[in-house]
Amino acid sequence: MARAIKIVVIVLVAIVALLAATVFVITQVIDPNDFKPQIREQALSQANLELEIPGELGWQFWPSLGVSLGRTEARLPGEEELFAGIDSASVSVAVWPLLFGNVQMDGVTLDGLEVNLVETADGANWDKIGPRDGADKPATEDQPADNGDGGTMDIPLTIPSVAITNGRIRYRNTTDGTDIRVEHFNFNAQDVSLDEPFPMQLSLRYQDQSDVRVDLNLDTTLAADLNTNHFVLDPMTLDAQIGGLTVNPVDVHLEQKLDVNLDEDRATINDLVLEAAGTRTTGQATVTGLTGEMKVAGQINTAPFDANKALKAIGEQPIETRDDAALSKVALDATLAGPAGSIMVDPLKVTLDSSTLSGKAGLESLETGKIMFDLVLDKITLDGYLPPESSGDDKAPASAGGAGGNAGKQAGTEQLSTAELIPVESLRPLLMDGQLKVNQLNFETIQAKDMTFKVDAKNGVLRLVRASGQTLNGSFAGNGSLDVSGKTPRIKYHQEVTSMQLQPLVALALGEDLAKGLFSLNLDFNATGNSEKALVESANGNATVNLADGTVRGLNLYGTLVGGVNDMLGRFQALSALIPNQESGKLPAALSEDTKIIDLTTKASLNKQVANLDSLEAKLDKGTLSGNGWLNTLTQEFDLKIGMQSPELGGSKYLEGATWPLRCKGSLAGNPAKWCGPDRDGFSKIAQQAATNAAKSKLKEKLGIDAEGDTTEEVLKNAAKKKAEEKIQEELGDKLKGLFNR
Repeated sequence: MARAIKIVVIVLVAIVALLAATVFVITQVIDPNDFKPQIREQALSQANLELEIPGELGWQFWPSLGVSLGRTEARLPGEEELFAGIDSASVSVAVWPLLFGNVQMDGVTLDGLEVNLVETADGANWDKIGPRDGADKPATEDQPADNGDGGTMDIPLTIPSVAITNGRIRYRNTTDGTDIRVEHFNFNAQDVSLDEPFPMQLSLRYQDQSDVRVDLNLDTTLAADLNTNHFVLDPMTLDAQIGGLTVNPVDVHLEQKLDVNLDEDRATINDLVLEAAGTRTTGQATVTGLTGEMKVAGQINTAPFDANKALKAIGEQPIETRDDAALSKVALDATLAGPAGSIMVDPLKVTLDSSTLSGKAGLESLETGKIMFDLVLDKITLDGYLPPESSGDDKAPASAGGAGGNAGKQAGTEQLSTAELIPVESLRPLLMDGQLKVNQLNFETIQAKDMTFKVDAKNGVLRLVRASGQTLNGSFAGNGSLDVSGKTPRIKYHQEVTSMQLQPLVALALGEDLAKGLFSLNLDFNATGNSEKALVESANGNATVNLADGTVRGLNLYGTLVGGVNDMLGRFQALSALIPNQESGKLPAALSEDTKIIDLTTKASLNKQVANLDSLEAKLDKGTLSGNGWLNTLTQEFDLKIGMQSPELGGSKYLEGATWPLRCKGSLAGNPAKWCGPDRDGFSKIAQQAATNAAKSKLKEKLGIDAEGDTTEEVLKNAAKKKAEEKIQEELGDKLKGLFNR
């Protein structure tokens, strides 16, 4: 028995030795370089690639049996540019199991991989890869491969090591300028198997034509079932540094469990953790319809973070605000939902400090890219988000008043930019339908509520369907459109304001408590162009403005009138008797420094930057006024010609119905007390007319002369003539009496 066992052992050893010797002989005697011509022929016929193998092919015998490949390059026929290449590659199997007919892969290595992908208007270079006409094709169902069991070895199920090092991949698209480079591509996998999960690592550097750079490292465990196309990466950790998008590179850390089932057209992300620039986002999501109508469901939550700290982390300047605590609490809660073919967030909740934005938003259609939103902002106080107030030294000096003239009317456009203002190409394909409601908004002294903004966009036309709300004890409503469907953008806008307090608006715009009252407006405006200059130079429109129960502070039109009358009396002292309740030769100065307006209505037309006041009618507490003029909306300069009637000066029958001309000009940024003054020539004409009327009345009363319709000169001549006749008659009468008395 022992002898038999010994014989069996000797036989086995002999067989093993024989197999080993055979392998040794094959690897030492057969030169694999002899097969280069056949390899090149197969590459050309089966892949349409011209293969060059300047490097050597070599055998490896122990402890693994394998073949190594030196520098190898592949080009498309007739092209000089390299399509793909490797510096070296090797494939090996374990020798000992091979002696027993069992193939166990020992490792696969690939170093210096280089791939150049090019896409042109005529197609992509990789589309040219494939068998040439007439080349041998692999076995099909009609020609099944030989699957007999005789003489075959076991197919390896596990590869201890797969390594790709120093890879380089470049993709270029000559039609749109895309140029993407992937360098330092390294891939490692251990115990690669189709039956059990195996660990793998990947690292690379991405760079594109915009100089965006991404250094990426992936560490995961992959479970793959090729029969069901089911792949699971669990756990998966990705670390990346992204540069070129922000001043400082951004470090991104991602953890998740990724489950992709291609047969079920589904991908699931669980236990998501995304950290970047001081923010942390968690959640989970499921995507179905990967190859059809995609549907997304899940939950995303971003923990509260400080926006300025996040900006600092990426190298951007912080947002300076009046309130240091502003933007310190920003958070997101989003539920991913919606029908197939869309990506919707419903409900959506965004927290900004003490304000909450809620509702739904997203892409209503992935096919058309239509954006929709329906959001409500509960409350917000904008004051804390405004830039810090600058010191007095930093403020620009107020415009000097009194410019007047055509130069002041047309000035201001020289500072306007001719740069493109509206991104036409980006807005033209926009599809949108959205609504934002603001329950309460505070801005300095202005409080608004129940505000609604509804917008839509299609066919190159963006519409503000409605902008309405209540503020300053009144209401506003407007609508407009921006049409970018043609070559030149066109803007239209309509605004209505009803019984709104004027004082806060004026104080906000001019920085002074200049006027108050109940303000109403009806405005239509349109312009064409794509720059500040073009829009201003094409602007036109019409407006009707009404002011009730108003006051203009620092400007007393009645006081201006009194000053003009007193100046007139100083030049025409004889008129003092014609002014009621005036004995000293001078009217008393007005006590108030303001002008009280009971009701005012003006109609204006806009031409370029100039608002022409076509008519101005107002009822004051001391008279009425009418006039016209212009206001430069850019420089705030204005020029008004006003006619004022005063019942206190109209008590004399010689001044009844007199319209006293005033001239107001300057800048809204100037001193209101210096805006208006009397028209001295106009006052002189009124004085002359009053004197003429008084003279006519006296002539008719004392001399019996009816001078109606005569001029002042004619009245004076007639009066002198009448007086001379009376004196002659008186002298003749005295002489006659003397003669009779003798």
